[in-house]
Amino acid sequence: ATMTAGGVDDAEVAAAHRESIEAEKAMVDALRKDGTFERVRKALIARCVADGGVRAKVAELVDASETLRQRGAAGAKFEELVDRLREEVEKDVMVTFADKAWELMTDERGEVGGMIAEAVQKRLGER
Repeated sequence: ATMTAGGVDDAEVAAAHRESIEAEKAMVDALRKDGTFERVRKALIARCVADGGVRAKVAELVDASETLRQRGAAGAKFEELVDRLREEVEKDVMVTFADKAWELMTDERGEVGGMIAEAVQKRLGER
């Protein structure tokens, strides 16, 4: 067996790592199957859409849009304006939503984070 500088067997470390990854995959699979993922997804969307900070940031992005400030924007087709606006602000809107979603998921005392923590603890207790 190959030993690391700290005297630990490389094969044991690799086996423990593989076991940990398999346990994580099994947990994720169980949470998918029991509907936790879908409940979390729906709660995240609802909370992000309802969040005043997210709404204000999206409104700010739209207000500052070059697309809407361009000459002739008022006469453009609605679908064309929406497509150009989406292209212009979509990345920043998604970053805003992702930041809020991460905040909600990692707050174990909050509704969404609590839902995740509770589901994981329940699954760990079933082992």
